[in-house]
Amino acid sequence: LKMQLFSKELSSTDINHRLAIPTASLEAFEIPPGEHSVDVLAMDADGNVWYFLLSTRTNETHPKPVFYGDWRQFVQNKDLRVGDKVIFEMEDDLGDGVRFRIRAQKYVFRLWGENIWVDV
Repeated sequence: LKMQLFSKELSSTDINHRLAIPTASLEAFEIPPGEHSVDVLAMDADGNVWYFLLSTRTNETHPKPVFYGDWRQFVQNKDLRVGDKVIFEMEDDLGDGVRFRIRAQKYVFRLWGENIWVDV
């Protein structure tokens, strides 16, 4: 059972500092009560496992979740630029637990009014 948590075109801040993720996707990550961060391991298309620290603000009304940890190395490894895309998925194989996958995509061109993307 695979579910896309979010897809995001990368901003300058995402590329140079940390990945801001949609607050709505926070429910997929089990942040311990009273804590404001959790380790997240995600596998890319090449089978590499990346360690991200998911961190939220202590302000409950606007948690503004972000990924730190290996994020900058991931950006460099995939040669990501502003406007490229990241897709974060959750896989539940019903028994073995939940696994996360991260995909990076580069914009290639427009074809018949549609943006064409390729995984990197």
